[in-house]
Amino acid sequence: MEPQIPLISTWTKGPLGIAHLPRLWLKLRLTAKGRLVDGYRSGEGGFDGHVLTHLGLGLDSVRSFIESQPSYVEFEAWVRQNAKPESLTQEAIDRVNEQMLTFEKSGENRANQLEFVGLPVDDTVWLGADLNNLDDWQAFHLMLLDQ
Repeated sequence: MEPQIPLISTWTKGPLGIAHLPRLWLKLRLTAKGRLVDGYRSGEGGFDGHVLTHLGLGLDSVRSFIESQPSYVEFEAWVRQNAKPESLTQEAIDRVNEQMLTFEKSGENRANQLEFVGLPVDDTVWLGADLNNLDDWQAFHLMLLDQ
């Protein structure tokens, strides 16, 4: 099977209302199957790490559960049972979503992503979630050109 680019956006929320959680689930599922395209994080650092830290979930326990091949709804049910209860209040969810969805990309990674997608490396403010979407779409486009 071909490697896959995770096209679920950080902006996407499931029933719990936590942004990025569906994308994290997809990346972990693809990794467990050996199908995540090289270069993508899978639970460590970035928004993945931010969500897991917020929820108080260890990556090893999440990966262990993912091995059971849960649907997204089953994954959220597991998160609800295993996350720190205080991380699941509406206030806490709103706070973590705000942190992720307003995060502005900067530095070398930002410049590399802008160059990759064909945009100028200038002073334009880019939200991390938006720039990550463009990066995914460009990678997907290039992958299709090779087929």
